[in-house]
Order: sequence, then structure tokens, then C-alpha cells
Amino acid sequence: MSKKEYDDDDGRTIVDMNVEGMPGYIKPEHKKRRDEIRGLNLTKGERRALFWASYKLVAKTLGVVLLGFGTAILLVWLWIR
Repeated sequence: MSKKEYDDDDGRTIVDMNVEGMPGYIKPEHKKRRDEIRGLNLTKGERRALFWASYKLVAKTLGVVLLGFGTAILLVWLWIR
């Protein structure tokens, strides 16, 4: 479905509706970063590879943290017994 075209719409923005505290608010720093990333013109495959690389990095870090907590809980449990 295409957007409606209005005769009197010239495309100007009168008021920026990105107001802090409103749902959907995007901080100016985040908006700038998002625009920089969009400006890279990555292909679908490159975006997918970037996503999975970052996911793997976070998963490894989370695994190490969970393993550390698990070890700490096991040691405390053995100490209490």
C-alpha cells in the first residue's frame, strides 16, 4: 500500500515530535549513530554477518559470567554443607 499524497504537503517539518519522555523517543546520540550505520549501505548478507558476530561475542561473555556465578554458587553450597 502506497502513502497518500497530499496537494498541500511540501515535506517541511514544522515541529520535531521526538520529545524526551514520549514513547518512541530516540536520543540525538542514538539517532546520529543509527544514521551513520545506515549510511554504510551494507548488503543484507553483511548486516546478517555483523549481527551474528556481535551475538556470538555477547553469548560468549554471558556464558563466562554465568559459569562464574554457577561456580560461586557451587562453592558456597559446598562450604555450607
